Parts: sequence; C-alpha cells; structure tokens
Amino acid sequence: MKKIRLFFSIVVIILIILSIFIYIFLNNFEKEKIISDIEKKLEIKINENNKTKINIFPIVKLNTNLEIKDYKNNLYFDNIRIDISQPVFQVSGNLNILIDNLNINNINFSEVNINGKVNYIENYLKYSDNLENLFDSIYKINGKIFLETTNEEKFLISFLKLFFEKLENQNNQKFAFSELINAFGNESSNFKGEINKNKNILETSKIEISNKNNRILIKGEYNYSNNFIDIILNLSQNNEIYLTTLIKGNLNNPNISFDKNSKFFQNSNSNENNIIEESVIQFLNNFFDFND
Repeated sequence: MKKIRLFFSIVVIILIILSIFIYIFLNNFEKEKIISDIEKKLEIKINENNKTKINIFPIVKLNTNLEIKDYKNNLYFDNIRIDISQPVFQVSGNLNILIDNLNINNINFSEVNINGKVNYIENYLKYSDNLENLFDSIYKINGKIFLETTNEEKFLISFLKLFFEKLENQNNQKFAFSELINAFGNESSNFKGEINKNKNILETSKIEISNKNNRILIKGEYNYSNNFIDIILNLSQNNEIYLTTLIKGNLNNPNISFDKNSKFFQNSNSNENNIIEESVIQFLNNFFDFND
C-alpha cells in the first residue's frame, strides 16, 4: 500500500510540475509581450524568421527562430534558434541557443552554441515577477570569433607585429607576442567555456579563445544592468601563461592594467615595459573593441 501511495504521490507531483510549466508557457510566457518588453528595454528590433512552435507532451517545448537588430550599438544577430524544453519526468529542463552569425561592431561570432540545464520550476517560483531570471543557470558555450579590421587597423596590427618581433629578437624573448597578434588579428579563432547567469550577472571561471599555440583565457564577471566588467585576461603560449591583464570598470571605457610580475616583462627594462603596455592595450582595444 505504501508503494502504491508513493507511486501516486510521484504521479501527482509530476502532474503538478507539468501543470505549473504549462501555466508558465500558456499564461505567463506571452511571446508578444516578452518580445515587446525586450525591444523597449534594449532599444532593439526582433523579427521572427519562423513561427514559434509550442509542444506540451511528452516534453514541454518551445522552438523559435529570431533575427535581432540593434542599430544604436551596431549589433546584428543573423539567425538565432532557441529551443526551450522541460521533460515531464525530469526536474530540470534544457535551453539550447544556436547563432549562425553575430556581428558586434568589428567582431564577428559564428557557429555559436549555448546550452545548459535549467531548473525552470524553481527559478519561476523564486522570480515570478522577473521572467529574465527564469533562465538562471550554468551554460556551456563554444563557437568561432573573427576580428573584422579596416585598412587602418590592419596597418596597426602589422606595425605591432613588427615591433614585437624586433623586441623579441633583441631580448631573446621566449614568448612571441607577435605570433598572438598575427593569429588573433588576422585569422578566425575558436572559443569555448562556461558562463554562470545569476540574475543580472554573467560570471565565468574560464573562457578560452584559441588559435594555433596561442590562447586567451578569460575569467571574471560582467553586470549587464550597470555595464560593469571585472575580468582577468591571461595570455598563454604553448600552455604557459606569460602575461596577465586586468580589465575593470565600465565596459565602454574600462581601466586596463597589467601584472608587472608577468613573465613577459622579466627580460625588459622599464621604458620597454611602458611601450609594451601601450602596445598591448592598443591591440586589446581593437580585438575587444574597448574605448580606452
């Protein structure tokens, strides 16, 4: 008898969870209202490429394809596929986002894949007044990144590459920053990592941008409600970190500084270090589009 009661109790709990989730989708998850609110809040334009599909059983699922344009910030999402799902017999659901092409100023992202397990029910009960927090979770991300440069920027990259080649030859430098500049400044790179979304904060312990033997390792957080960033960039070559960069402040104009104990500075004098810092900042400003 206890087993039977337990079985029916489980069934009832599942039905309650399913009912809550259906309620979210059919009553609170009003597509037009959410899109309209997002457009007003972010001053962007969202278009549906295909009609949104909603399934209820055996998996509660929402599928949509969107195009997003932000003329103010020169931001364009070519095609975004969003799949939200909640299996009936599981506590957590899934969120998968595929982005074919994304342009942010002079940075191009392609083949971007974002996926994670999301506890929609728990998040909804916590944040029913703010559906944005419904998607709080840890997400795996990967894709490709490419710096689209003007002729002036290409000249700057070439100049920096030659400068560091000369410096490396003079000081018998073990780490070739010129290779990193050439790789990330002229070729498509891969990125992968994890992002933890907690309310309005995006946090990561490691995002890796890689190209040949060069890697940029990113850790820190970004608060998108006030546009504040606090991250550490570790530049690595042949699996050895040689330069640590600290970036903190408003994303549009952050303060960029360096760990003076980084291996890259060990064979340079103070004047060379100042020139190195200015040159690295120039490169980072171009690659990450900071306005220093």
